[in-house]
Amino acid sequence: MKIAYISYNYLPFTGGVEIHIQQLAQTLSARHQVTIGAIKFANYSVTKRLRVLEYNLLARRRYAPVKQGPVEIYSLAPTLLERFKMAPLLVRATPRLQRYYYHELNGITRPFYLWAMEKKIRALVGDADVVHCMSFGDLGIAAERAARQANVPFVCTPFVHPRQWGDGPDDIKLYRRSDAVIALVSTDFTYLRELGVPEEKLHTIGVSPALPEYIDHAAFRRAYGFRDDQPIVLYLGRLMPQKGAKALQQAAPLVWKNFPDTQFVFIGPGTAEEIAIFNIADARLRYLGRVSDQQKAEALAGCTLLCLPSISEILPTVYLEAWSLGKPVIAGMARGVPELVEGNNAGLCVSHDPAAIARAVMRFLGNPEQAQAYGQAGKKLVEKEYSIGAVAGALEELYSDLASTKRKSDQ
Repeated sequence: MKIAYISYNYLPFTGGVEIHIQQLAQTLSARHQVTIGAIKFANYSVTKRLRVLEYNLLARRRYAPVKQGPVEIYSLAPTLLERFKMAPLLVRATPRLQRYYYHELNGITRPFYLWAMEKKIRALVGDADVVHCMSFGDLGIAAERAARQANVPFVCTPFVHPRQWGDGPDDIKLYRRSDAVIALVSTDFTYLRELGVPEEKLHTIGVSPALPEYIDHAAFRRAYGFRDDQPIVLYLGRLMPQKGAKALQQAAPLVWKNFPDTQFVFIGPGTAEEIAIFNIADARLRYLGRVSDQQKAEALAGCTLLCLPSISEILPTVYLEAWSLGKPVIAGMARGVPELVEGNNAGLCVSHDPAAIARAVMRFLGNPEQAQAYGQAGKKLVEKEYSIGAVAGALEELYSDLASTKRKSDQ
């Protein structure tokens, strides 16, 4: 089969979706022809007001296709001419209009986006047997139109965050039109069904942890001078407020009252303002910035527990990575996450209240046997349901069924 993946972002932009696409592409390219198209390839940001232009008028250009093994990767960032065609999108950045008429503005200006981008996306789709889009909004709608023009099945994994993004009126229409919609967990499935996606189109298929083949479990503590018996609470992710970085920082002094030797280590990109706190904070709060995949894995292997109390996740890859290494997880209260984490006895879920986070951390630090049991439960869960073989195999079967059904209907 020929499989085309489309996404707003791709590596070296770092995130769970991008890693998921890379894993699928590398695994499936052993048996199929795989291409990837994306707009953004770096972790740069724009101001809050201009985020509506981040993936169209303000997208940075990347010209030449590149290859990762047999997988070819194309830039969908608009050319100068394409930006000129979609110039009416500038109205989306008007503050008052953006605040009160966000979805209406998108709908009114989207035809200009489609006019500018349709030919490029259609060329990427080419003669694919299936198009799988990991996006919603303008790009998702454009990808679905290209798939219809090419007369091939369209699959969508929307990564909907209820009442945050991905569940606008035009997005819901997109999911209903899709040939298949991928939910990551059961609560994701339920929410998409509540949005009106026909149940027969919904499939629950998760993501997989991404870890290097070899991990030195002592390397992280050795590199930073941590003792073997020293508790380490690891935060791994962007330092965004919704992921709980600030709340965890505020929880640290509460933990130190009972466990003064505990180290809090933060890994991930952050803005200058988010990073500034570490310049004046207690030395037991360490910020390591962005690290390599190998260093990230070694940090997970060397920590006592992972604490990422995010309210904007569905199925965070980092939780799966921590569980793969037998580490318990303190997660947030995002929709579906308590069922995944606490429902499998693999960790605890807390709000962004620093006291609640501190209590969860101390519960694990004070009960190492329980912490180990939670970590082992998570490890068994990953082995059973979230290995890359299981995830890629389920999608491969779905692609094959859709392509076969399409061929039969065309005869």
